[in-house]
Amino acid sequence: MRVHLKNDGYALSAEFPMTVFEMQDALDKLQIPPETRAVTFQIYDFRNMNLSSELCEKEFTADIFRLNLFVERLENLDDTEMAAMKSLLQTYPESDFEDMLLMTYGLDYPCEDCRELGETVIGNELLPELESCSDEILELLDCEKVGQLMQEREDGVFVDGYYCVTSGYEPPDIHFEFGEPEQCFFRLLIAPDAQKTAQAQWISLPCNAETLLEVYDQTCCELQSSLPWITSDSLKNMHQIGILNALAERMSELSHNDFVKLKAVMDSERIREIPDALACMEHLPEYEWDRSVRDCSAFGRAYLAKNLPTNFDISLLKSGDFYDFGSQIMKQTGSAVTSYGVISGRGQSLYSALTMQPEQQLEEDLEEDFEMKIGGLSL
Repeated sequence: MRVHLKNDGYALSAEFPMTVFEMQDALDKLQIPPETRAVTFQIYDFRNMNLSSELCEKEFTADIFRLNLFVERLENLDDTEMAAMKSLLQTYPESDFEDMLLMTYGLDYPCEDCRELGETVIGNELLPELESCSDEILELLDCEKVGQLMQEREDGVFVDGYYCVTSGYEPPDIHFEFGEPEQCFFRLLIAPDAQKTAQAQWISLPCNAETLLEVYDQTCCELQSSLPWITSDSLKNMHQIGILNALAERMSELSHNDFVKLKAVMDSERIREIPDALACMEHLPEYEWDRSVRDCSAFGRAYLAKNLPTNFDISLLKSGDFYDFGSQIMKQTGSAVTSYGVISGRGQSLYSALTMQPEQQLEEDLEEDFEMKIGGLSL
């Protein structure tokens, strides 16, 4: 399911369900503190559910872990459960997100038409009138008419070929609790070898030397990473797990703010290899970063605001388009806009005033002098 997330002017369209690392990265992109985890979102149609426009256009707010659970539950519903879910959404379009989450633990009525419903009702004597009837009488009853009677009394509906009853629906008494995620930066699914993947187990990095020695000659089946650009392709073989663990250890020493800054630098510099990521951390202080800027126009506006005279009315910049101006400044300084804000080139400043180099000034003076000398000539 594709979900549109937003927070205070920042927006992100993402595919759910996600891993824990992917959810934490989404929070970083939206500038939501990891301890908060609450996101505002809109959902799209899922598996042709044809959700009502009121429901699709409605904004919900929930813990991103609960949102992830909701999508996981939807993906695991079979056809009968999905039909029950759709019937509940159609009956209760005003449902909030918690209601919808509980509905995924919904109803199952595997009857495809009134005749089949009638057979179920008669076989289980679900109507009071049937309780005193003999088996001989029950066999003479019209199953379709009995099914229609049951549908009228229960106010049931057929959805995608399944009979669903919503009138007596009561949310299940279920409580969800999500603890703090494990403090790690990489998770690897390790198997003894490529033929024994059924024996694979997860390990988390950083880890101790003993664990590294145990898995050194084994096979990595899957790598989950808190750095979006360090993927399974980055881990060429298990002999690199030592340097990957060293990277995780260095990352554990970073503040969360510096961790997000690292992702911005890796995005800007297109760092995709483990040794390069480790080397990048040594130079992290050499980059300037503004997390509030997400496009060239916003950067151009921020650049002017920091370099114009202090008595200049900054409000005049709000409505202007500074995309081209911001792009030129970033080109000069090697800066780049990333999903985590704007980052400077290494050793460069984001907002220092650009001054003309002596060679540039001399060229301009000579050009101006030449134009003045030929200005009075007529050809």
